Amino acid sequence: MKTLMLFMVLAVTVAAAQPAGSSESVLPPNVNKAIVEENLLIGLASGNLGLQRSAALMLGKIRSDRAVIPLMAVLHNSDQESLRIAAAYALCRIGDARGTFAVRRAVKFDECCRVQNTCAWYYETMVSPGTFAFVGINTAPVDIAAIAEPILEAAP
Repeated sequence: MKTLMLFMVLAVTVAAAQPAGSSESVLPPNVNKAIVEENLLIGLASGNLGLQRSAALMLGKIRSDRAVIPLMAVLHNSDQESLRIAAAYALCRIGDARGTFAVRRAVKFDECCRVQNTCAWYYETMVSPGTFAFVGINTAPVDIAAIAEPILEAAP
């Protein structure tokens, strides 16, 4: 399960690394986008969690305007955190104002902290940089002895 979750996080991270404003089509020119969208929407409505997540991510990748309302429903109603996160990614990637507003509201109102933070990150990186403040973690090594020495010298 952890391996699957790690794979999904990596897949979403790699996908998110592509510029959100990029207008390049991910579909070959000879593919009917309407048929692809219809099949992905069917996958999003299925009962299979893996299929639903994959469909949500792909709908975002192809920037399907038809998927905004179904993805908003997933973001608001799904019991699965990973599916809500995939829907948030797709909505930010599509860029429709209704969807991005729903993601911004999920930052405040979703019951899961992980979903809130991920929604904030997607909104920050794909929709409106500077909206949310993320604090960096200092990963530099800390010399505990140097910090503790003045405290120990001051002790009676």
